[in-house]
Amino acid sequence: MSDQNWLVGAAKADITAFIPGIVMLGYGNPHNTVKYVHALLNVRAIWIECRKSKEVSLMLCLEVCFITQALTDSLWELISKKYPNLKRDQVIITAQHTHSAPSGYSHYALYSMPTPGFSQQVLDILVLGCFKAIELAFKNKRASKILYKEGQVPFDADVSFNRSLRAHNLNPEVKTPLSKKEQSKGTDRTMRLLEFVDDQGPFASWNWFAVHCTNIIWTNHHISPGNKGYAATYLEADQSKLHGRPDYIGVFAQGNSGDVSPIQEPPFWAHWFKQPDLKMITKAKENGLKQFSWAKKFLTQDGVEIEGEIDGELIYVDFSNIEIEKSRLDKKTSFASTSPACLGVSFAEGAENAGIIDPIKYFARFVANTIKIWEYSIMPIRSKEWGKRIRLKYSTQKPKHIFVETGEKKVLGTTQIMSLIIPGWIDKSIGYFKRIHRQGGVHEHTWTQHVLPLSIIRIGSLSLVNIPAEPTTMAGKRIKDELSEILGGQVVLSPYSLAYCGYLTTPEEYEAQCYEGGHTVFGKWTLPAFQQNLARLAKELAVAKNQRILDKSLQPPQFTKYELSIRSFETPALDQH
Repeated sequence: MSDQNWLVGAAKADITAFIPGIVMLGYGNPHNTVKYVHALLNVRAIWIECRKSKEVSLMLCLEVCFITQALTDSLWELISKKYPNLKRDQVIITAQHTHSAPSGYSHYALYSMPTPGFSQQVLDILVLGCFKAIELAFKNKRASKILYKEGQVPFDADVSFNRSLRAHNLNPEVKTPLSKKEQSKGTDRTMRLLEFVDDQGPFASWNWFAVHCTNIIWTNHHISPGNKGYAATYLEADQSKLHGRPDYIGVFAQGNSGDVSPIQEPPFWAHWFKQPDLKMITKAKENGLKQFSWAKKFLTQDGVEIEGEIDGELIYVDFSNIEIEKSRLDKKTSFASTSPACLGVSFAEGAENAGIIDPIKYFARFVANTIKIWEYSIMPIRSKEWGKRIRLKYSTQKPKHIFVETGEKKVLGTTQIMSLIIPGWIDKSIGYFKRIHRQGGVHEHTWTQHVLPLSIIRIGSLSLVNIPAEPTTMAGKRIKDELSEILGGQVVLSPYSLAYCGYLTTPEEYEAQCYEGGHTVFGKWTLPAFQQNLARLAKELAVAKNQRILDKSLQPPQFTKYELSIRSFETPALDQH
Protein backbone atom coordinates (compact mmCIF):
# COMPACT_ATOMS: atom_id res chain seq x y z
CA MET A 1 0.00 0.00 0.00
CA SER A 2 2.92 2.34 -0.52
CA ASP A 3 0.83 4.32 -3.02
CA GLN A 4 -1.99 5.03 -0.58
CA ASN A 5 -3.16 8.59 0.06
CA TRP A 6 -2.85 8.39 3.85
CA LEU A 7 -0.36 7.71 6.61
CA VAL A 8 -2.29 6.50 9.66
CA GLY A 9 -1.18 5.57 13.16
CA ALA A 10 -3.32 4.27 16.03
CA ALA A 11 -2.60 3.80 19.73
CA LYS A 12 -4.08 3.93 23.20
CA ALA A 13 -2.86 4.89 26.66
CA ASP A 14 -4.02 4.65 30.26
CA ILE A 15 -5.79 7.72 31.76
CA THR A 16 -7.10 6.15 34.97
CA ALA A 17 -7.06 8.78 37.72
CA PHE A 18 -7.55 6.56 40.77
CA ILE A 19 -8.06 9.06 43.57
CA PRO A 20 -10.14 7.50 46.36
CA GLY A 21 -12.82 9.89 47.62
CA ILE A 22 -13.08 12.01 44.49
CA VAL A 23 -16.58 12.22 42.99
CA MET A 24 -17.33 10.90 39.52
CA LEU A 25 -18.62 13.17 36.76
CA GLY A 26 -22.02 12.66 35.20
CA TYR A 27 -24.66 12.51 37.89
CA GLY A 28 -23.46 15.39 40.06
CA ASN A 29 -24.11 13.30 43.16
CA PRO A 30 -21.61 13.88 46.01
CA HIS A 31 -22.06 10.27 47.17
CA ASN A 32 -20.94 8.88 43.79
CA THR A 33 -17.32 8.58 44.98
CA VAL A 34 -14.36 6.58 43.72
CA LYS A 35 -13.34 3.63 45.89
CA TYR A 36 -12.27 0.93 43.44
CA VAL A 37 -11.17 0.36 39.83
CA HIS A 38 -13.18 -2.19 37.90
CA ALA A 39 -11.50 -1.50 34.55
CA LEU A 40 -8.84 0.93 33.43
CA LEU A 41 -9.81 4.04 31.49
CA ASN A 42 -8.09 4.65 28.15
CA VAL A 43 -7.62 7.32 25.55
CA ARG A 44 -7.42 6.14 21.94
CA ALA A 45 -5.66 8.20 19.28
CA ILE A 46 -5.72 8.11 15.48
CA TRP A 47 -3.10 10.11 13.58
CA ILE A 48 -4.13 10.80 9.94
CA GLU A 49 -1.68 12.43 7.55
CA CYS A 50 -2.19 13.29 3.89
CA ARG A 51 0.95 12.13 2.07
CA LYS A 52 0.52 14.70 -0.69
CA SER A 53 -0.15 17.90 1.26
CA LYS A 54 1.44 16.83 4.58
CA GLU A 55 -1.68 18.13 6.36
CA VAL A 56 -2.52 16.22 9.55
CA SER A 57 -5.69 15.46 11.49
CA LEU A 58 -5.62 14.02 14.99
CA MET A 59 -8.56 12.15 16.51
CA LEU A 60 -8.69 11.47 20.25
CA CYS A 61 -11.45 9.73 22.22
CA LEU A 62 -11.23 9.66 26.01
CA GLU A 63 -13.09 7.38 28.41
CA VAL A 64 -14.35 10.28 30.51
CA CYS A 65 -17.69 12.07 30.84
CA PHE A 66 -16.98 15.03 28.56
CA ILE A 67 -14.18 17.26 27.33
CA THR A 68 -13.38 20.57 29.03
CA GLN A 69 -11.65 23.73 27.86
CA ALA A 70 -9.00 23.20 30.53
CA LEU A 71 -8.20 19.79 29.05
CA THR A 72 -7.97 20.96 25.44
CA ASP A 73 -5.89 24.04 26.35
CA SER A 74 -3.47 22.05 28.52
CA LEU A 75 -3.06 19.31 25.93
CA TRP A 76 -2.51 21.80 23.13
CA GLU A 77 0.38 23.37 25.03
CA LEU A 78 2.22 20.05 24.74
CA ILE A 79 1.11 19.21 21.20
CA SER A 80 2.08 22.56 19.70
CA LYS A 81 5.64 22.28 21.00
CA LYS A 82 6.37 18.82 19.61
CA TYR A 83 4.19 18.73 16.48
CA PRO A 84 4.29 22.22 14.89
CA ASN A 85 2.74 20.93 11.66
CA LEU A 86 -0.43 19.90 13.52
CA LYS A 87 -3.07 22.65 13.46
CA ARG A 88 -5.56 23.07 16.26
CA ASP A 89 -8.31 23.51 13.63
CA GLN A 90 -7.81 19.89 12.59
CA VAL A 91 -7.84 18.17 16.00
CA ILE A 92 -10.80 16.21 17.39
CA ILE A 93 -10.86 15.65 21.14
CA THR A 94 -14.02 13.85 22.20
CA ALA A 95 -15.37 11.71 25.04
CA GLN A 96 -17.46 8.55 24.98
CA HIS A 97 -19.36 9.85 28.02
CA THR A 98 -18.87 7.29 30.78
CA HIS A 99 -20.43 8.43 34.07
CA SER A 100 -17.98 6.32 36.09
CA ALA A 101 -14.78 8.35 35.73
CA PRO A 102 -13.40 11.06 38.04
CA SER A 103 -14.49 14.68 37.78
CA GLY A 104 -12.45 17.77 38.64
CA TYR A 105 -10.77 18.58 35.31
CA SER A 106 -12.90 21.64 34.48
CA HIS A 107 -12.01 25.20 35.47
CA TYR A 108 -15.69 26.17 35.42
CA ALA A 109 -17.23 26.04 38.87
CA LEU A 110 -20.50 24.21 38.24
CA TYR A 111 -19.03 21.10 36.63
CA SER A 112 -16.32 20.77 39.26
CA MET A 113 -18.78 21.40 42.09
CA PRO A 114 -19.48 17.71 42.92
CA THR A 115 -15.76 16.75 42.92
CA PRO A 116 -15.70 18.88 45.10
CA GLY A 117 -13.47 21.36 43.26
CA PHE A 118 -10.85 21.50 40.55
CA SER A 119 -8.25 18.71 40.56
CA GLN A 120 -4.91 19.43 38.92
CA GLN A 121 -4.00 15.80 39.53
CA VAL A 122 -6.88 14.48 37.40
CA LEU A 123 -6.18 17.04 34.67
CA ASP A 124 -2.48 16.11 34.54
CA ILE A 125 -3.22 12.38 34.29
CA LEU A 126 -5.62 12.97 31.39
CA VAL A 127 -3.26 15.31 29.54
CA LEU A 128 -0.16 13.15 29.92
CA GLY A 129 -2.09 10.02 28.92
CA CYS A 130 -3.39 11.75 25.79
CA PHE A 131 0.07 12.95 24.86
CA LYS A 132 1.50 9.46 25.28
CA ALA A 133 -1.17 8.03 22.96
CA ILE A 134 -0.40 10.75 20.38
CA GLU A 135 3.31 9.96 20.48
CA LEU A 136 2.64 6.24 19.99
CA ALA A 137 0.21 6.86 17.14
CA PHE A 138 2.71 9.16 15.42
CA LYS A 139 5.49 6.57 15.72
CA ASN A 140 3.50 3.70 14.21
CA LYS A 141 1.91 5.56 11.27
CA ARG A 142 1.95 3.59 8.06
CA ALA A 143 0.56 3.78 4.51
CA SER A 144 -3.14 3.08 4.81
CA LYS A 145 -6.54 3.42 3.26
CA ILE A 146 -9.60 4.74 5.09
CA LEU A 147 -13.05 3.25 4.56
CA TYR A 148 -16.35 4.77 5.68
CA LYS A 149 -19.05 2.25 6.59
CA GLU A 150 -22.44 2.42 8.22
CA GLY A 151 -25.37 0.20 9.11
CA GLN A 152 -28.76 0.31 10.77
CA VAL A 153 -29.13 -1.31 14.18
CA PRO A 154 -32.69 -2.74 14.18
CA PHE A 155 -35.28 -1.37 16.58
CA ASP A 156 -35.73 -4.75 18.25
CA ALA A 157 -32.06 -4.79 19.29
CA ASP A 158 -32.40 -3.67 22.91
CA VAL A 159 -29.45 -1.31 22.91
CA SER A 160 -30.86 2.25 23.00
CA PHE A 161 -34.13 3.92 24.04
CA ASN A 162 -35.48 7.47 24.01
CA ARG A 163 -35.81 8.45 27.68
CA SER A 164 -37.80 11.68 27.00
CA LEU A 165 -40.60 10.69 24.64
CA ARG A 166 -42.86 13.45 26.00
CA ALA A 167 -40.44 15.99 24.52
CA HIS A 168 -39.48 13.98 21.44
CA ASN A 169 -43.13 13.58 20.39
CA LEU A 170 -43.55 17.37 20.19
CA ASN A 171 -41.28 17.56 17.12
CA PRO A 172 -43.17 18.07 13.85
CA GLU A 173 -41.01 15.34 12.29
CA VAL A 174 -42.80 12.83 14.58
CA LYS A 175 -46.04 12.26 12.66
CA THR A 176 -47.40 9.61 15.03
CA PRO A 177 -46.50 9.99 18.75
CA LEU A 178 -44.42 7.13 20.07
CA SER A 179 -45.58 5.09 23.06
CA LYS A 180 -43.44 3.79 25.90
CA LYS A 181 -43.26 0.46 24.10
CA GLU A 182 -41.72 2.25 21.12
CA GLN A 183 -38.87 4.02 22.94
CA SER A 184 -36.28 2.51 20.62
CA LYS A 185 -37.91 4.20 17.59
CA GLY A 186 -37.11 7.63 19.03
CA THR A 187 -33.35 7.16 18.59
CA ASP A 188 -30.75 7.40 15.83
CA ARG A 189 -30.06 3.76 14.94
CA THR A 190 -27.31 4.44 12.41
CA MET A 191 -23.90 3.13 13.44
CA ARG A 192 -21.19 5.01 11.54
CA LEU A 193 -17.65 3.66 11.27
CA LEU A 194 -14.22 4.45 9.89
CA GLU A 195 -11.95 1.47 9.22
CA PHE A 196 -8.20 1.88 8.79
CA VAL A 197 -6.43 -0.73 6.69
CA ASP A 198 -2.73 -1.23 5.88
CA ASP A 199 -1.06 -3.88 3.72
CA GLN A 200 -1.61 -6.51 6.41
CA GLY A 201 -5.30 -5.75 6.88
CA PRO A 202 -7.49 -3.71 9.28
CA PHE A 203 -5.64 -2.32 12.31
CA ALA A 204 -8.09 0.23 13.76
CA SER A 205 -11.66 1.49 13.59
CA TRP A 206 -13.66 4.45 14.89
CA ASN A 207 -17.34 3.97 15.70
CA TRP A 208 -20.08 6.56 16.33
CA PHE A 209 -23.35 5.35 17.88
CA ALA A 210 -25.87 7.19 20.03
CA VAL A 211 -26.48 5.77 23.50
CA HIS A 212 -25.69 7.10 26.97
CA CYS A 213 -23.20 5.22 29.18
CA THR A 214 -25.69 5.08 32.07
CA ASN A 215 -26.19 1.40 32.82
CA ILE A 216 -24.13 2.17 35.92
CA ILE A 217 -25.97 4.68 38.11
CA TRP A 218 -25.03 7.16 40.81
CA THR A 219 -24.70 4.63 43.66
CA ASN A 220 -21.59 3.16 42.02
CA HIS A 221 -18.06 3.38 43.51
CA HIS A 222 -16.09 1.59 40.77
CA ILE A 223 -14.19 3.39 38.01
CA SER A 224 -15.51 1.96 34.75
CA PRO A 225 -15.44 2.90 31.04
CA GLY A 226 -19.16 2.05 30.78
CA ASN A 227 -20.87 0.22 27.94
CA LYS A 228 -18.76 1.88 25.22
CA GLY A 229 -15.53 1.06 27.02
CA TYR A 230 -16.49 -2.60 27.26
CA ALA A 231 -17.56 -2.57 23.58
CA ALA A 232 -14.10 -1.26 22.65
CA THR A 233 -12.40 -3.96 24.70
CA TYR A 234 -14.49 -6.70 23.07
CA LEU A 235 -13.81 -5.40 19.55
CA GLU A 236 -10.08 -5.02 20.12
CA ALA A 237 -9.80 -8.58 21.42
CA ASP A 238 -11.91 -9.98 18.58
CA GLN A 239 -10.24 -8.09 15.73
CA SER A 240 -6.74 -8.71 17.09
CA LYS A 241 -7.42 -12.43 17.00
CA LEU A 242 -9.22 -12.31 13.65
CA HIS A 243 -6.55 -10.30 11.83
CA GLY A 244 -3.50 -11.33 13.84
CA ARG A 245 -3.01 -7.73 15.02
CA PRO A 246 -2.26 -7.66 18.77
CA ASP A 247 -2.35 -3.87 18.80
CA TYR A 248 -5.75 -3.36 17.10
CA ILE A 249 -7.46 -0.14 18.26
CA GLY A 250 -11.26 0.12 18.44
CA VAL A 251 -12.91 3.43 19.32
CA PHE A 252 -16.56 3.66 20.38
CA ALA A 253 -17.45 7.35 20.35
CA GLN A 254 -20.81 9.02 20.92
CA GLY A 255 -23.53 10.13 18.55
CA ASN A 256 -26.53 12.40 19.16
CA SER A 257 -27.43 10.65 22.41
CA GLY A 258 -28.77 13.53 24.51
CA ASP A 259 -32.12 11.82 25.08
CA VAL A 260 -30.95 8.23 24.54
CA SER A 261 -30.62 5.72 27.38
CA PRO A 262 -29.35 2.12 27.40
CA ILE A 263 -32.22 1.32 29.80
CA GLN A 264 -35.77 1.03 28.48
CA GLU A 265 -37.50 2.47 31.52
CA PRO A 266 -35.60 2.76 34.82
CA PRO A 267 -37.64 1.45 37.75
CA PHE A 268 -38.54 4.20 40.22
CA TRP A 269 -37.32 2.14 43.14
CA ALA A 270 -33.80 2.45 41.76
CA HIS A 271 -33.82 5.99 43.13
CA TRP A 272 -34.23 4.67 46.66
CA PHE A 273 -32.43 1.34 46.78
CA LYS A 274 -28.78 0.78 46.03
CA GLN A 275 -28.00 -1.76 43.34
CA PRO A 276 -24.78 -3.78 43.67
CA ASP A 277 -22.02 -2.15 41.62
CA LEU A 278 -21.03 -5.38 39.90
CA LYS A 279 -24.63 -6.06 38.85
CA MET A 280 -24.80 -2.67 37.15
CA ILE A 281 -21.41 -3.25 35.54
CA THR A 282 -22.71 -6.56 34.18
CA LYS A 283 -25.56 -4.62 32.52
CA ALA A 284 -23.02 -2.22 31.02
CA LYS A 285 -21.05 -5.17 29.65
CA GLU A 286 -24.20 -6.66 28.12
CA ASN A 287 -24.98 -3.40 26.35
CA GLY A 288 -21.37 -3.08 25.23
CA LEU A 289 -21.50 -6.61 23.85
CA LYS A 290 -24.49 -5.62 21.69
CA GLN A 291 -22.69 -2.54 20.35
CA PHE A 292 -19.61 -4.66 19.64
CA SER A 293 -21.66 -7.32 17.82
CA TRP A 294 -23.23 -4.80 15.44
CA ALA A 295 -19.91 -3.04 14.88
CA LYS A 296 -18.28 -6.34 14.00
CA LYS A 297 -21.05 -7.08 11.51
CA PHE A 298 -20.89 -3.68 9.82
CA LEU A 299 -17.09 -3.83 9.57
CA THR A 300 -17.42 -6.85 7.28
CA GLN A 301 -19.41 -4.80 4.77
CA ASP A 302 -17.97 -2.94 1.82
CA GLY A 303 -17.28 0.73 2.49
CA VAL A 304 -16.69 4.00 0.71
CA GLU A 305 -12.98 4.72 0.36
CA ILE A 306 -12.09 8.16 1.69
CA GLU A 307 -9.68 10.04 -0.57
CA GLY A 308 -8.61 13.64 -0.88
CA GLU A 309 -7.02 16.10 1.50
CA ILE A 310 -7.40 17.42 5.05
CA ASP A 311 -8.94 20.77 5.94
CA GLY A 312 -10.60 22.26 8.98
CA GLU A 313 -11.64 25.37 10.81
CA LEU A 314 -12.18 26.17 14.48
CA ILE A 315 -13.94 29.27 15.82
CA TYR A 316 -15.11 30.41 19.23
CA VAL A 317 -18.62 31.79 19.61
CA ASP A 318 -20.22 33.61 22.56
CA PHE A 319 -23.59 31.90 22.87
CA SER A 320 -24.93 34.18 25.62
CA ASN A 321 -26.50 36.71 23.23
CA ILE A 322 -27.05 35.50 19.66
CA GLU A 323 -29.90 36.87 17.57
CA ILE A 324 -31.55 34.07 15.65
CA GLU A 325 -32.02 34.41 11.90
CA LYS A 326 -35.68 34.96 11.01
CA SER A 327 -35.65 32.00 8.64
CA ARG A 328 -35.09 29.74 11.66
CA LEU A 329 -38.05 31.04 13.68
CA ASP A 330 -41.55 29.61 13.80
CA LYS A 331 -44.50 31.61 12.46
CA LYS A 332 -45.48 32.83 15.93
CA THR A 333 -42.06 34.36 16.68
CA SER A 334 -40.82 37.61 15.14
CA PHE A 335 -37.64 37.94 17.22
CA ALA A 336 -35.59 35.47 19.25
CA SER A 337 -32.15 35.23 20.79
CA THR A 338 -30.15 33.33 23.33
CA SER A 339 -29.31 34.65 26.81
CA PRO A 340 -26.72 34.00 29.54
CA ALA A 341 -26.80 30.41 30.74
CA CYS A 342 -29.52 29.24 33.12
CA LEU A 343 -30.26 25.78 34.48
CA GLY A 344 -33.84 24.78 35.21
CA VAL A 345 -35.41 22.93 38.11
CA SER A 346 -35.89 20.03 35.67
CA PHE A 347 -32.08 19.88 35.45
CA ALA A 348 -31.98 19.28 39.21
CA GLU A 349 -34.72 16.68 38.81
CA GLY A 350 -32.27 14.69 36.69
CA ALA A 351 -32.89 11.97 34.12
CA GLU A 352 -33.54 8.26 34.66
CA ASN A 353 -34.61 8.85 38.30
CA ALA A 354 -31.30 10.47 39.14
CA GLY A 355 -32.39 13.81 40.63
CA ILE A 356 -34.17 15.51 43.48
CA ILE A 357 -37.35 14.05 44.98
CA ASP A 358 -40.84 15.46 44.31
CA PRO A 359 -41.30 17.58 47.48
CA ILE A 360 -38.04 19.46 46.82
CA LYS A 361 -38.90 19.73 43.11
CA TYR A 362 -42.24 21.42 43.78
CA PHE A 363 -40.73 23.70 46.40
CA ALA A 364 -37.96 24.76 43.96
CA ARG A 365 -40.55 25.52 41.27
CA PHE A 366 -42.54 27.62 43.73
CA VAL A 367 -39.42 29.58 44.69
CA ALA A 368 -38.46 30.07 41.01
CA ASN A 369 -41.93 31.44 40.21
CA THR A 370 -41.84 33.71 43.25
CA ILE A 371 -38.47 35.12 42.17
CA LYS A 372 -39.81 35.77 38.68
CA ILE A 373 -42.79 37.72 40.06
CA TRP A 374 -40.50 39.67 42.39
CA GLU A 375 -38.04 40.61 39.64
CA TYR A 376 -40.81 41.87 37.39
CA SER A 377 -42.43 43.80 40.25
CA ILE A 378 -39.26 45.76 41.10
CA MET A 379 -38.42 46.48 37.47
CA PRO A 380 -39.84 50.08 37.63
CA ILE A 381 -37.36 51.03 40.38
CA ARG A 382 -34.32 49.43 38.79
CA SER A 383 -32.19 50.67 35.88
CA LYS A 384 -33.29 50.25 32.27
CA GLU A 385 -30.30 48.01 31.64
CA TRP A 386 -31.28 45.74 34.54
CA GLY A 387 -34.84 45.57 33.28
CA LYS A 388 -33.63 44.72 29.78
CA ARG A 389 -31.59 41.79 31.14
CA ILE A 390 -34.56 40.47 33.12
CA ARG A 391 -36.93 40.64 30.14
CA LEU A 392 -34.34 38.93 27.92
CA LYS A 393 -33.81 36.18 30.49
CA TYR A 394 -37.47 35.28 30.87
CA SER A 395 -38.37 35.68 27.20
CA THR A 396 -35.56 33.38 26.04
CA GLN A 397 -35.61 30.87 28.90
CA LYS A 398 -39.39 30.36 29.30
CA PRO A 399 -41.03 28.03 30.26
CA LYS A 400 -37.97 27.00 32.28
CA HIS A 401 -38.25 27.30 36.08
CA ILE A 402 -34.86 28.90 36.62
CA PHE A 403 -32.83 27.26 39.36
CA VAL A 404 -29.22 28.38 38.73
CA GLU A 405 -28.10 31.33 36.60
CA THR A 406 -24.55 30.33 35.78
CA GLY A 407 -24.10 33.43 33.61
CA GLU A 408 -25.25 35.90 36.28
CA LYS A 409 -23.79 33.67 39.05
CA LYS A 410 -27.03 33.29 41.00
CA VAL A 411 -28.82 30.43 42.71
CA LEU A 412 -32.59 30.84 43.17
CA GLY A 413 -32.30 34.52 42.35
CA THR A 414 -29.52 35.49 44.75
CA THR A 415 -25.82 36.16 44.32
CA GLN A 416 -25.36 35.71 48.07
CA ILE A 417 -24.86 31.98 47.88
CA MET A 418 -23.72 31.73 51.49
CA SER A 419 -27.19 33.01 52.51
CA LEU A 420 -29.22 30.45 50.56
CA ILE A 421 -32.27 29.17 52.40
CA ILE A 422 -31.12 25.60 51.63
CA PRO A 423 -28.77 24.57 54.47
CA GLY A 424 -25.42 23.10 53.53
CA TRP A 425 -25.93 19.97 55.63
CA ILE A 426 -28.77 18.83 53.33
CA ASP A 427 -26.40 18.42 50.38
CA LYS A 428 -22.59 18.24 50.42
CA SER A 429 -22.32 20.10 47.10
CA ILE A 430 -24.40 23.01 48.39
CA GLY A 431 -22.30 23.15 51.55
CA TYR A 432 -19.12 23.18 49.45
CA PHE A 433 -20.44 25.88 47.13
CA LYS A 434 -21.41 28.08 50.07
CA ARG A 435 -17.94 27.74 51.55
CA ILE A 436 -15.95 28.55 48.41
CA HIS A 437 -18.31 31.42 47.57
CA ARG A 438 -17.58 32.93 50.96
CA GLN A 439 -13.84 32.50 50.29
CA GLY A 440 -14.05 34.22 46.87
CA GLY A 441 -13.60 31.10 44.76
CA VAL A 442 -16.42 31.58 42.21
CA HIS A 443 -16.31 35.26 41.28
CA GLU A 444 -13.99 35.61 38.26
CA HIS A 445 -16.00 34.23 35.34
CA THR A 446 -19.29 32.50 34.56
CA TRP A 447 -19.92 29.16 36.26
CA THR A 448 -20.38 27.38 32.93
CA GLN A 449 -18.70 28.11 29.62
CA HIS A 450 -20.31 30.75 27.37
CA VAL A 451 -17.56 31.22 24.75
CA LEU A 452 -17.52 27.84 23.05
CA PRO A 453 -15.54 26.15 20.25
CA LEU A 454 -17.17 24.98 17.03
CA SER A 455 -15.14 22.96 14.57
CA ILE A 456 -15.58 21.15 11.27
CA ILE A 457 -12.78 18.92 9.98
CA ARG A 458 -12.75 17.52 6.47
CA ILE A 459 -10.85 14.33 5.72
CA GLY A 460 -11.41 13.88 2.02
CA SER A 461 -15.17 13.54 1.48
CA LEU A 462 -15.79 13.00 5.20
CA SER A 463 -16.81 15.97 7.38
CA LEU A 464 -16.55 15.63 11.15
CA VAL A 465 -18.58 18.20 13.10
CA ASN A 466 -17.31 18.88 16.62
CA ILE A 467 -20.05 20.00 19.03
CA PRO A 468 -19.34 20.94 22.69
CA ALA A 469 -22.73 19.70 23.87
CA GLU A 470 -25.15 16.77 23.97
CA PRO A 471 -27.63 17.02 21.05
CA THR A 472 -30.85 15.04 21.33
CA THR A 473 -31.84 12.61 18.59
CA MET A 474 -33.84 15.20 16.64
CA ALA A 475 -31.47 18.10 17.36
CA GLY A 476 -28.61 16.06 15.91
CA LYS A 477 -30.69 15.09 12.88
CA ARG A 478 -31.45 18.75 12.12
CA ILE A 479 -27.79 19.73 12.35
CA LYS A 480 -26.67 16.82 10.17
CA ASP A 481 -29.38 17.37 7.53
CA GLU A 482 -28.56 21.06 7.15
CA LEU A 483 -24.79 20.58 7.02
CA SER A 484 -25.08 17.66 4.58
CA GLU A 485 -26.68 19.99 2.05
CA ILE A 486 -23.76 22.42 2.41
CA LEU A 487 -20.83 20.02 2.74
CA GLY A 488 -21.90 16.99 0.72
CA GLY A 489 -20.21 13.62 1.17
CA GLN A 490 -20.37 11.89 4.54
CA VAL A 491 -21.23 14.14 7.49
CA VAL A 492 -20.77 12.78 11.02
CA LEU A 493 -21.52 14.58 14.29
CA SER A 494 -18.95 14.35 17.05
CA PRO A 495 -20.66 15.62 20.23
CA TYR A 496 -19.05 15.94 23.68
CA SER A 497 -16.07 17.46 21.86
CA LEU A 498 -13.50 20.21 22.65
CA ALA A 499 -15.52 21.69 25.56
CA TYR A 500 -18.94 21.33 27.23
CA CYS A 501 -22.04 23.46 27.83
CA GLY A 502 -24.88 21.00 28.47
CA TYR A 503 -27.61 19.83 26.09
CA LEU A 504 -29.07 20.82 22.72
CA THR A 505 -32.81 20.25 22.41
CA THR A 506 -35.05 21.37 19.58
CA PRO A 507 -37.22 24.42 20.41
CA GLU A 508 -40.23 22.08 20.49
CA GLU A 509 -38.53 19.68 22.92
CA TYR A 510 -37.44 22.61 25.06
CA GLU A 511 -41.10 23.49 25.70
CA ALA A 512 -41.61 20.18 27.55
CA GLN A 513 -38.83 21.04 30.04
CA CYS A 514 -37.73 17.48 30.57
CA TYR A 515 -34.21 17.07 31.98
CA GLU A 516 -32.60 17.83 28.62
CA GLY A 517 -34.58 21.09 28.25
CA GLY A 518 -33.63 22.16 31.76
CA HIS A 519 -29.98 21.61 30.81
CA THR A 520 -30.23 23.50 27.49
CA VAL A 521 -28.65 26.51 29.08
CA PHE A 522 -28.92 29.36 26.56
CA GLY A 523 -32.69 29.05 26.25
CA LYS A 524 -35.27 27.82 23.77
CA TRP A 525 -33.30 28.96 20.72
CA THR A 526 -29.99 27.35 21.64
CA LEU A 527 -30.13 24.78 18.83
CA PRO A 528 -30.87 27.36 16.07
CA ALA A 529 -27.94 29.43 17.42
CA PHE A 530 -25.66 26.41 16.99
CA GLN A 531 -27.13 25.62 13.58
CA GLN A 532 -26.60 29.07 12.12
CA ASN A 533 -23.01 29.28 13.34
CA LEU A 534 -22.17 25.77 12.14
CA ALA A 535 -23.76 26.55 8.77
CA ARG A 536 -21.66 29.72 8.52
CA LEU A 537 -18.53 27.68 9.29
CA ALA A 538 -19.47 25.01 6.75
CA LYS A 539 -19.95 27.60 4.01
CA GLU A 540 -16.50 29.03 4.72
CA LEU A 541 -14.97 25.58 4.24
CA ALA A 542 -16.25 25.63 0.66
CA VAL A 543 -13.99 28.64 0.00
CA ALA A 544 -10.22 28.55 -0.45
CA LYS A 545 -8.38 29.03 2.86
CA ASN A 546 -6.90 32.37 1.85
CA GLN A 547 -10.36 33.71 1.00
CA ARG A 548 -12.17 32.72 4.18
CA ILE A 549 -13.60 35.43 6.39
CA LEU A 550 -13.55 34.09 9.95
CA ASP A 551 -13.02 36.22 13.02
CA LYS A 552 -10.79 34.16 15.30
CA SER A 553 -10.03 36.89 17.81
CA LEU A 554 -12.59 35.69 20.37
CA GLN A 555 -11.18 33.27 22.94
CA PRO A 556 -12.62 31.86 26.20
CA PRO A 557 -11.55 33.60 29.43
CA GLN A 558 -8.80 32.16 31.60
CA PHE A 559 -9.10 31.63 35.36
CA THR A 560 -6.35 32.77 37.69
CA LYS A 561 -4.36 30.27 39.71
CA TYR A 562 -5.56 32.11 42.82
CA GLU A 563 -9.25 31.36 42.26
CA LEU A 564 -8.54 27.79 41.18
CA SER A 565 -6.50 27.26 44.34
CA ILE A 566 -9.49 28.29 46.48
CA ARG A 567 -11.71 25.63 44.95
CA SER A 568 -9.16 22.88 44.41
CA PHE A 569 -9.80 19.34 45.54
CA GLU A 570 -7.44 18.12 48.23
CA THR A 571 -6.27 14.59 47.50
CA PRO A 572 -7.21 12.33 50.43
CA ALA A 573 -5.14 9.51 51.83
CA LEU A 574 -5.35 6.35 49.71
CA ASP A 575 -8.06 3.88 50.70
CA GLN A 576 -6.35 0.58 51.34
CA HIS A 577 -9.60 -1.26 50.58
